[in-house]
Amino acid sequence: MKKIQKIMKIELINDHYKKIPEPFKKKEIKKLIDAVLKKIGFEELENGQINIKYTSEEEIKMLNEKFYNKAGVTNVLAFTNHQETPESKERLIGEIAICISQIEKEAKIYKKAVETRLKHMIVHGVLHLFGFDHQKKGEQKEMEQVEDDIITTCLGERPY
Repeated sequence: MKKIQKIMKIELINDHYKKIPEPFKKKEIKKLIDAVLKKIGFEELENGQINIKYTSEEEIKMLNEKFYNKAGVTNVLAFTNHQETPESKERLIGEIAICISQIEKEAKIYKKAVETRLKHMIVHGVLHLFGFDHQKKGEQKEMEQVEDDIITTCLGERPY
């Protein structure tokens, strides 16, 4: 019997760091995303890909205005894609844009390590790619609980 190989590909696109710090590299982010997928019941996902881009304030501001009709800089944006690439049989699940300078500012405000805040926002973005939202109070509470469970388990500290 042939064993089906489960693959979740993570692609990091770096427009911020000269050299990506160790906790923000692909291996660490892949482990975090695997934990998210397990928590929400998608650990058996095959041939999926998530792109994560570390970006500038200028770029995230432009993306926020263009795709969400919101003015200003934000910490994370998620763009869902449900199209399969025929030539590769990989399905791009979506892309996440992370504004590192905004994450650094928020880490100071919330008195969190930059690593904790960044990983929290990656979890947040991945949850959006899989249909989680926070527009309504009940949805927000559920999403925050999942984020809290994952960050507490993976990093040993609370995201909020």
